[in-house]
Amino acid sequence: MAKLVFLSAVLCLFFTSAHSQSNSMIDKTTDIFRKIEQKSNERVKFVQNDSINKLIRKHIAYNDNREGMSGYRIRIYSNLGTKAREESQKIRSEFHEKFPDIPIYRKYDSPYFKIYVGDFRTKIEAIKSLNKIQEHFPSAFVVPDEINYPELD
Repeated sequence: MAKLVFLSAVLCLFFTSAHSQSNSMIDKTTDIFRKIEQKSNERVKFVQNDSINKLIRKHIAYNDNREGMSGYRIRIYSNLGTKAREESQKIRSEFHEKFPDIPIYRKYDSPYFKIYVGDFRTKIEAIKSLNKIQEHFPSAFVVPDEINYPELD
């Protein structure tokens, strides 16, 4: 009897959480379309099939599980050896002084210390910044990478 009560309680919790997750996904989908309608002063209205909403919810759920998105960064440093850690920190500080508005990422990819900068959605954006960065860091180059999501207005 105790096992049956315990199993019932676990199933109740499972279905409640699954239901609340699907409701939050519906809310996110509705919020996106509602924001667009409001920004357009109600001149834009969305009337769409339920299957489209399901696809959008799947897309949102997929992206909720990702830590970033596909994009580009600029690698300004990569080295190995006993002094690589110290050098990477020095390069990081130097870059921050020259370009305080561009985010910097220092990664250890055994045995290399690497420094990447920027979160560029397109290669063209990255190349525009690359031209300025190469004036101070001539060996810099663009690499595809997982970038952070941009800030939303």
